[in-house]
Amino acid sequence: MVATTSAQRTAGPTVRRVESARHPAARRIADVLRSRSDTPRVFVIDDRENIEQAVACGIELDSVYATGSAVAEGFPTLAGVGPGTPLHVLDDAVASSLFGRQKQSRVFALAHAPRPPRLGDLTGTTGDVVVLDGVRLVGNIGAITRTACALGAAGVVLLDSDLRTILDRRLIRASRGLVFATPVVIADRDACVDFVRRERLSVAALSADAAEPLHRIRGVADRLAIVVGGERGGVSPALDSLTAHRYAIPMTQKVESLNVSVAAGIALYEHATRR
Repeated sequence: MVATTSAQRTAGPTVRRVESARHPAARRIADVLRSRSDTPRVFVIDDRENIEQAVACGIELDSVYATGSAVAEGFPTLAGVGPGTPLHVLDDAVASSLFGRQKQSRVFALAHAPRPPRLGDLTGTTGDVVVLDGVRLVGNIGAITRTACALGAAGVVLLDSDLRTILDRRLIRASRGLVFATPVVIADRDACVDFVRRERLSVAALSADAAEPLHRIRGVADRLAIVVGGERGGVSPALDSLTAHRYAIPMTQKVESLNVSVAAGIALYEHATRR
């Protein structure tokens, strides 16, 4: 069923109410949520902040949704969202049935997928490149993406991440939408090795048993590929063979290791502030 109030018809854009999971809008959401495509045409962006960040980065919205409990004082205002974007209110029961065990957001959008970033997009750019070699926890990938964006990195390369697409809902949330502001490239190791060699990037890796303390990264004038290994396996042999600089982060004996996102952030900051 679709319903609009007289206030909505006279005071602003039409807000359509979705009261059944059989409604065409609900069925479309269900199709997008079920998709496991590596190259989706439409994807979900959760939460107001992430929607606004995506729009600011040029992502084209298809439609915006809010649950009934989220619109007690009116439909949420989203910066940058044009008046022509269709707005829908989902009954709470409908939203619950659509998302099931997946995380449910009170406000979300469907958006048109941009072209996936490629290694070639990082050619000739400035800033370091962060290579996540076997990092699979999406929360860590998102946190590193945010830090990379904040510190001016050229991009982030994901190797063996288990992610099918950077449009994964979890990654968008974990990066606070900044996955659209900094190129995040899903690549295989051979292609990454070729890219590093072609770009003549110096490779710096973090390792707990490295002899040099991380602060010495400030003395490297070259643009770097900063390689951070997976939570368990560390840096793979293919990337380890290219490594010119190995650094450890000095820590007290009370702590065995740092979270991978924290370590990557410290390395990015140390090199970005070398001047």
